[in-house]
Amino acid sequence: MQRGVASLVVAVLVTACSATDQRTEFCEAVAQLDRIDAISMEVSLSDDPSVRAALAQTTAQAAGVARMAPIEIRADAELIATFLAALTQAFKSTKFNEPLERSAAIGAIQQQFEGALATSVSNIANHTAKACSPSPARINS
Repeated sequence: MQRGVASLVVAVLVTACSATDQRTEFCEAVAQLDRIDAISMEVSLSDDPSVRAALAQTTAQAAGVARMAPIEIRADAELIATFLAALTQAFKSTKFNEPLERSAAIGAIQQQFEGALATSVSNIANHTAKACSPSPARINS
């Protein structure tokens, strides 16, 4: 019986460590996405190749976040990644010198994700604030 209890304790500890590692990887991926997004905000909208590159980088990182997201928010992370992929495709498939066509493509994507995107962003932000923010014990040490 003691052997069974010891095995159970080891299993619980391994699972807890694994969950902590997954949370850490997720939080690091979200932090990297925030950094990429901040850099992307500095790209001039008149520099079409840079806009496309920034969108592609943001989309790739968002897809990584979605793969690492905990199950309770994975659908939200996947929706955000899908939105960014669609937005990136809209920029790739339209020309900078045809602003009406590009605006129409972007507008169609925004309309397609309207409502759901805001909810998903809010859910991810709330989860990240809880899971990835330093605890008071870590701040005071």
